Amino acid sequence: MKIGQLSQKIGLSTYTIRYYEKIGLLQQPQKNDSGHRVYTHKDVELINWVSCLKKSGMSLERIKEYAQAFWGDENAKLEQLLDLHLEKLKSQQLDLEHYIEVTVHKLQKLRST
Repeated sequence: MKIGQLSQKIGLSTYTIRYYEKIGLLQQPQKNDSGHRVYTHKDVELINWVSCLKKSGMSLERIKEYAQAFWGDENAKLEQLLDLHLEKLKSQQLDLEHYIEVTVHKLQKLRST
């Protein structure tokens, strides 16, 4: 798959994909006879997951650790990183639930006056 196809498939710009290559999140892709980057299924899998991790608040530094473990098939490290991230997400979820509850209560008070 070429970079333009990858960009359309996953919804990231070609610039972002190249940036991820530059900082080491993606391995340098193979190139075809025309010199165009060619991405594998494994590249697509990782970049989709990188996008998810980034959107859910994981730092780029931690995502780099994840990518290195992914390319190295270090499942124990992947599990450790995801366990830590899941705990952070659960904590954020509890915080959000509290903020929602407080906001609903405040709105109820405002509407009852």
